[in-house]
Amino acid sequence: MRAILTVYGAEIRGALVAAKRPEDRLEALIRASFGPSNFRHEVVAAWLNFYVLALTDAGARRLLTVYQRRLRSNLIHELRPRVGPRAPEVADRIAGLIDGLYLHAALDTGNTDGHAAADQVLAALASDLKERDKR
Repeated sequence: MRAILTVYGAEIRGALVAAKRPEDRLEALIRASFGPSNFRHEVVAAWLNFYVLALTDAGARRLLTVYQRRLRSNLIHELRPRVGPRAPEVADRIAGLIDGLYLHAALDTGNTDGHAAADQVLAALASDLKERDKR
């Protein structure tokens, strides 16, 4: 799992460096989460096993906590200019959608479509941003 997290981290960092505006960085963060090296069936299955292991293994739990905190922190940082104090709430929703789509993909025996998964998360994000604009 450490190898998977290393690849994931490198792709996230690369995506964030390439994008300059918060909107672009948010999209890059979400798309990298569902990129081809991160959203393959074997990797998705490893994530599912990792979550289960984290229930009983302290080392796995610590590693999972680090991943979750980094994802949340990155999301909040990029969301704050757009949604202000709602950033933690929106970040938690986006992180939950990412996890949920990974779970769905782990249980699906068909093709794992990262692009479609990223589009679903981006659609939810767009809805949150529209909600902010109404206020």
